[in-house]
Amino acid sequence: MRSLSRRNLFLGSLAAGAIAGPARAFARAEKSVFMVLWRGETEVEAGFRSYFERSNVPLNIVVRSLDRNTANLEAILDEINDVKPDLVYSWGTSVTLGIAGRDPLLMDGPSDFPPQITDRPVVFTMVSQPIKSRIIKRFGLTGRNVTGVSHLVPIQTQIEAMRAYMPVDRLSVIFTPSETNSVLAVNQLTEIGQRMNVRVEKFPVPNNLQGQPDPDSLPQLVSAAAATGSQFLYLGPDSFIGQYAAQVTGLANSFRLPSFASVERMLSASDALYGLVAPYRKVGEFTAMKVERILFENEDPALIPVEVLPEFAYRIRADIARDLQIFPRLSLLEYAETIEN
Repeated sequence: MRSLSRRNLFLGSLAAGAIAGPARAFARAEKSVFMVLWRGETEVEAGFRSYFERSNVPLNIVVRSLDRNTANLEAILDEINDVKPDLVYSWGTSVTLGIAGRDPLLMDGPSDFPPQITDRPVVFTMVSQPIKSRIIKRFGLTGRNVTGVSHLVPIQTQIEAMRAYMPVDRLSVIFTPSETNSVLAVNQLTEIGQRMNVRVEKFPVPNNLQGQPDPDSLPQLVSAAAATGSQFLYLGPDSFIGQYAAQVTGLANSFRLPSFASVERMLSASDALYGLVAPYRKVGEFTAMKVERILFENEDPALIPVEVLPEFAYRIRADIARDLQIFPRLSLLEYAETIEN
């Protein structure tokens, strides 16, 4: 498949090479970054930090996490206004909507996620659907104080990646309705699946009595997904499902329903059969490149394009393939990476 060639799986190899090598450090005044995270630090932040550590750039980083609760955002916004950092870093769709807001030209009304931080640069990362969430109108220049990085491989490319492994005409997806990025990904998967003659069976996670996604519902949801006759269980950019990915994929494998991971966390923390993913550390490094341009090269964030990470990895769990006796086409092994648990 042309769309899954080595060239296209590692899009923009020159740009990807630039990620690995930060610019030379000169004598620079210390700058401050205020990180707002969804669930604490991840491998993305590890990549971000390592980029600046390698170039010995003086960077003071303050970290705050919403701990998966958007109600915590108000106090963090107050702190940002008090601290006045040089730049605000936002992780994920929910956090970015609460800080950068929607593009003002794409808002439905004054209460529809208005921008909160407008007097300093905002750089987002790990936003899977920045266009669908209306944070940006299109990839490229935003024309405002916002730029960033998306990590999700385009949905059509993901479906093509599934079909490169084996024939696919039906998928199941378990998702969390309260997570904006997850709902947007499922909607797009359904829309593009229709065009590609792939039926998508959707299974939303219900809330428990405390109003939180109910992990006790997962066995029943996996069983229902397996009963549809789907060839794969799709693991989308969903933080709740990611938290229980090992349980979900273990149950799915017991039904001989293999899983496809769209993000690295799902693949590394579970028994998914395979995935086409953006490596998290590379996402962090690519985000750091944009921050460096703003803070140390005095570039305007409005003139720095929002981009998808230009480097993807196709990884197959060889041990799961053997256990399930579901093997890839031999041609796929020319560019896929096989890994063991």
